[in-house]
Amino acid sequence: MLTIEEPREDSSQRKGKTIVIDCGPDLSGWTGRHGLADLLEAFGDYIEYAKIATLNAAILPKPFLIDTIRQYEASGVRTFADGLLFEYAFLKNEIAGMVELLKHLGLGGVEVSENYIKLTEDERRFHIEALIKAGIDVVFEYGEKYPDTPLSVDDLDRVIKDVSEIGVKHVVVEQGECELLATERPDQLDAMKAAPWMSDVFIEVETGVFPKPQIDLLNQFGPEANIANVAPAHVYKLEMLRRGRGRWIDYPFFKDLVAQHEAEKSPAE
Repeated sequence: MLTIEEPREDSSQRKGKTIVIDCGPDLSGWTGRHGLADLLEAFGDYIEYAKIATLNAAILPKPFLIDTIRQYEASGVRTFADGLLFEYAFLKNEIAGMVELLKHLGLGGVEVSENYIKLTEDERRFHIEALIKAGIDVVFEYGEKYPDTPLSVDDLDRVIKDVSEIGVKHVVVEQGECELLATERPDQLDAMKAAPWMSDVFIEVETGVFPKPQIDLLNQFGPEANIANVAPAHVYKLEMLRRGRGRWIDYPFFKDLVAQHEAEKSPAE
């Protein structure tokens, strides 16, 4: 029986990690209970985390959310709430209420972001430490979606080391930051790619656009790039792109097979 080798069981063979974004009733991410069950059965091995998008953790019906989150967690996919929920709670002075909500829903973590708020280093450390002490995993988001100036890799290095020291396991960097670096400071992009913490950094793509942003990241960082905000419908296609399979990249997987086939031919053939 014909089989195609797929490193589904051994995660060490995986090319890169994926954070799927669950947008609820939205064309970018809607799956519903049955759709989500199918996604996780077929492609759950390709997903590390699921992010409950925007403010949905506080808006969608709680029984629906609890069931959705339970499905992810039962499949080994850790869940966390979007950073906008943290920013809303911060502005409303309701961080404690947010923690209560996360625990009620069974959400394992929350993203700490600064899209609309700007935290001092002391405030950032205070809130991250408090969340971790409360039993909430923290994902930290760095950068702006549409930056005016290229990021400083030295500053990114400092922030990653600082938040890692207090328990943050993963940092998300906006793709816009990487695009600007590639255009204006390619030397800094090379420095970012070579940094020892890069294996724990996710690059966040625009959810509704496929496949150009994903292909650009794979070209910049290689197939091992960790990518966040991936729509459920794109999980499998992204995994195939990592492995050189896809019309958009002209199937380098098959080119390798053809080269191997030609090399194995006997002189008589």
